[in-house]
Amino acid sequence: MRCERTRGGTPAIVRATVIAALLLSQVAAAAACGEGRTATTSPPPPVRIGAIYDLRGRQAPRDVAALDGARLAVERINAGGGLLGRRVELLERDAQTEPGSIRRAAGSLVAAGCSAIIGLSDAEQVLAAAPVAARAGVPFVTSGATSARLPDEVPDWLFLACCSDNAQAAAGAEFAVARLEARTAAVLYDKGLASTRSLSRYFQRSFRAQGGRVLVTAAYEEEGEVAERLAEGRKRAADRDARTGAGAAGADVLFIAADPAEAAAVVRRVRLAGYAQPIIGTDSFDSAAVVTVAVRTGGDVCYTTHAAVGLSSGGRAVRQFDASFRTVYGRPPQNSFAGLGYDTIGLVVAAIRRADSATPADVRRALQRTRRYPGVTGTLGYDRGERLPRKSVTVVCVKRRPVVAAEFTPAHVADP
Repeated sequence: MRCERTRGGTPAIVRATVIAALLLSQVAAAAACGEGRTATTSPPPPVRIGAIYDLRGRQAPRDVAALDGARLAVERINAGGGLLGRRVELLERDAQTEPGSIRRAAGSLVAAGCSAIIGLSDAEQVLAAAPVAARAGVPFVTSGATSARLPDEVPDWLFLACCSDNAQAAAGAEFAVARLEARTAAVLYDKGLASTRSLSRYFQRSFRAQGGRVLVTAAYEEEGEVAERLAEGRKRAADRDARTGAGAAGADVLFIAADPAEAAAVVRRVRLAGYAQPIIGTDSFDSAAVVTVAVRTGGDVCYTTHAAVGLSSGGRAVRQFDASFRTVYGRPPQNSFAGLGYDTIGLVVAAIRRADSATPADVRRALQRTRRYPGVTGTLGYDRGERLPRKSVTVVCVKRRPVVAAEFTPAHVADP
């Protein structure tokens, strides 16, 4: 595995692997010299899996975590004997944010003979990489891009390993109705992002499908104008119907779809503006910054995510992953995207084992036949012809600290 230095230094297990390899090579060389001849056998070529992640741009908090998880998965697979009698090699590429760089990275991984390519947590970035892989007949599995429309945009060859936006929004709506007993909601979203616009629509459809009423929708361009936009939404509601004149302030819950980089600031501004009802977010809230703001501003912040990675209230698989991650990196996993990177490698490796082949076309067919892969972030599978996973969603709620409030597969999922 070509392993680059990650945050927290070179992992102990990586150092151990390198030292062991050097010792084995020295022993082999000494044996060959002692026999007066050169060994004629060579190890079989590695199974190559490509990984593209945006390690320095806006997606870095997610993508660095995902790559750390992917590296850990590869190390554990190789420590357990490898794959099809061969080592697994993870070929890493930095997306560098720019679409042209992403396309070149994907092309280089195709040329290197990768059996599959994984990575990226942004839909637009995936749409720069996945078509390159698809044209070459190589499956692309995104570990963290949650757009429910992606499989239709790159037919046959693009798979999601994460919960899609429509599933997360549906889980948030169902949690609001069933657990928070909400009957009315206000919706606040960043109108500059396709993902947040979609999340807003998906939540409204799911909430209304359960009999809920959306009193106000408010869109903002900059996080500094959040309070103003909510106030404008209140005025519009009052103009339409005097009975709902309370607008956002009178809603039982406030759903927020925000850019991950601005989510903590948006929550802080909403609370400072006097909106005290429970807030529901999505995986853009899955960060230490949002948790800190939530605790300091009174709690009652819940969010949907892929797994309770890093939380003591997570399930057994999550706790085992957390322990392994700490052993290797000397720190807890950053967020659930570390678990997604780990699971995406595991998903691809399981497909290669079932296919008994590392040929990309065989890997794609085996991925499509995945029904119940047991991952850290939940058991996932693809229904016949589908490449959005059938998978549970985790809801985390923050009062004095973040705790797992629910894990379930939502029923009221809006069409992409």
